[in-house]
Amino acid sequence: MNRISPLKPRSGKVLNVLVAARISGCQNQKELSLEDQADHAKQDIEELYDGPCEFDIISAVAKGERLDRDELEVVAAKILTDHYDVLYMEDVGRLVRGTAAVEIWGMAVDRNMRCIAPNDGCDTAEPTWEEDLISACKDHVSHCAHTSRRIKQKQMNRFKRNGGALPLTVYGYIKPEGAKYYSELEKDETATPYLKQGLAILSRTQNWTAVADYFNSNSVPTGPYCRNDKWDGAMVKRLFHNPILKGKPQRGARHSVKQNSTGRRISKINPDGPTYREEPHLAHFTADELDSVLQEVDEQHKKLGRSNFSGDHTPGTRKRSRFPGQRATCFYCGREMVWGGNGVRDNLMCNGARKYKCWNSFSFNGPKATAKIVDAITAKLDALDGFQEQFLDLVRLMNTHLNNDQDEERQLRAEKNRLQQERDRLKSRILELGERDLLVEMLDELEQQEVELERRQNRFILRSRNRPQIPDSVGEVRERFHASFHELAVSSFECGDLLRQLVPEMHVYMVQLIDGGNIVPRARVKLSLGGMVTGIETMPELDQFLTREFTLDLFDPPTRERIREEVVRRTNQRQYQHQIASELNTHLATVQRALKLDRLLQERSLSCPYELLTGPPAEEENRKVKRSRNNRYNFEPLPGYIPPQI
Repeated sequence: MNRISPLKPRSGKVLNVLVAARISGCQNQKELSLEDQADHAKQDIEELYDGPCEFDIISAVAKGERLDRDELEVVAAKILTDHYDVLYMEDVGRLVRGTAAVEIWGMAVDRNMRCIAPNDGCDTAEPTWEEDLISACKDHVSHCAHTSRRIKQKQMNRFKRNGGALPLTVYGYIKPEGAKYYSELEKDETATPYLKQGLAILSRTQNWTAVADYFNSNSVPTGPYCRNDKWDGAMVKRLFHNPILKGKPQRGARHSVKQNSTGRRISKINPDGPTYREEPHLAHFTADELDSVLQEVDEQHKKLGRSNFSGDHTPGTRKRSRFPGQRATCFYCGREMVWGGNGVRDNLMCNGARKYKCWNSFSFNGPKATAKIVDAITAKLDALDGFQEQFLDLVRLMNTHLNNDQDEERQLRAEKNRLQQERDRLKSRILELGERDLLVEMLDELEQQEVELERRQNRFILRSRNRPQIPDSVGEVRERFHASFHELAVSSFECGDLLRQLVPEMHVYMVQLIDGGNIVPRARVKLSLGGMVTGIETMPELDQFLTREFTLDLFDPPTRERIREEVVRRTNQRQYQHQIASELNTHLATVQRALKLDRLLQERSLSCPYELLTGPPAEEENRKVKRSRNNRYNFEPLPGYIPPQI
């Protein structure tokens, strides 16, 4: 600070001083430090000027690297007022860490303001003030970078050396008072059953929110340091992806990267990957047990979410949905049927029609469709009784496969023992004769064989873990279905999760009676009763036997179709039409329309009175279907979509 150059007020009377004070707001810093900076500014200014002074102090609690702070804009605005004579700060870092300070000081100098930072030896009264300021900025930036690297390196060394640098503990672990190392952490044994059941639910539903609902329904705590008292899907996902659950705590999975435009530091995935420690006493799961499920879920969720180049949803969504949400598909364009069709909460309609990419703007009632499907599943299960012998033949075949797995397990164990004996023999020969090229080459070949054997064994373990629980009879399949749906509401999320396992496909299309009338929805449903059998994918024969395809009406038929067969039967018995109408509690015109519908059916040699709509109806046939007549309409099925055979 140049004490030779006196301070001069613009007005000639009062010296107006703008003071910039700042603290980072770290754990050990206190607000009292801001008052100390203000007092220091008053003492230094009084040494340079004896007259009256007015101080305008701008205090901030923020990181010095941040360039998007409000106080920087306030300082710049006050400089532009030409009201102040001096800009003071203890050191340049109190204003900002970085060369942005040069721009602010230059703005002040252009308006005849004197800038002083005594701790850095910077004063615009000096002719070398700009070089001094840049040098001070360099020192401040260098200090931050060096301190950051030093702390990160120290923490990582502690983690590698003895498991130090403990983070905040998550649910499932107990941190004793004074614990500083992972070896001192304790596994909460009471949490293990909940975590294992949660992993089983995740494997079955592929849905994080389903696990969160299970945790909340069982009052599972969210963890000692969690701000939320209820689980949600994101929290569950973070928990199960934490490798400490398999006894391998990590450090360095993410690192902070500075955004130079704002000075903010954002967290990004570390490209070098995390560092792990082996702490087996903390494991709730084995590595294979946890990783196999997480890999399956992650692969499944890659297909979900919105596309970056299209406004369409790919099949599926991250949100939980009631059935038939996330399963019903438009037959015409291949897009999902979504809830809220035509403004009705319980109706579903084609998502493509909302975007004028499909003409199928008809909707159907979701809860009613779900109830019909549950009834259809029950009927199909009852119909399986006639195939008891075929079912038992398949069960015997599957048991033969399982016995073959046991033979394979014995072979793997024998092969592993043989390789170990051969390895021990070669090692002893190397110790006797010294290293020989041939012996070393043979040892390398054995190691390669061991690697391949390890891969085969891992595949066998995964297959064994997913080994199907084969039911003994058709009756057991039925019992599993009723046990799964017992006390579940048809419109509940849990019922939807189960039904999506049993109904892998459901295409909704539109039909109309051959004599005209309303256009109504019908569905082609693929039913896989093997969804109730764990590991059914490993038994294609049994899966095919338990798979059915059928047509399901998602509407209530009109009266003329509902009574058509009865009207025809009574007419053949020579009953009068008005008598039939009276006995069936309907109108004479309805009876006549039923007979007309039957005549059309016979003339066209059809077995079903409904015909498939392959395109939008003409305006004279249906004035309500206007989506295809809009200027924005352009039929665009999903790329590669081929409608199934009806």
